[in-house]
Amino acid sequence: MPLVDVMLVLLIIFMVSAPMMQQGFGVRLPQARRSQPISAEPVYVTVPLSFMRDQVVLLGKQRVGINFIAERVAQELKDRPSRDVYVGGDGQVTYQAMVTVMDRLKSGGVDRVMLALAPPDGRQDP
Repeated sequence: MPLVDVMLVLLIIFMVSAPMMQQGFGVRLPQARRSQPISAEPVYVTVPLSFMRDQVVLLGKQRVGINFIAERVAQELKDRPSRDVYVGGDGQVTYQAMVTVMDRLKSGGVDRVMLALAPPDGRQDP
């Protein structure tokens, strides 16, 4: 009987904590006065602040390690007419981290790497 009680408590703990693990990354984009809205469905790569620790970026909504980003972005761009990628990063990510990600993207066949910026009024589109 006590084993069943323990299992029920564990089940409740996992049910409560599971939604908290699916939040994602909070990224505060730098602002630019002259940023242009994007008209097509671009490929986004996001460099979160945690990149310094775990070397993981987001390709769209998928977590991808930096060692695999070149082949994953090549797969993503395979059927697209444009081989451009937008890179956004947390404002506190180092310049070296951004250059590392851009270099890996270029080795994956990306023609142009463009920076994603927040509009000047502070709105942050997902």
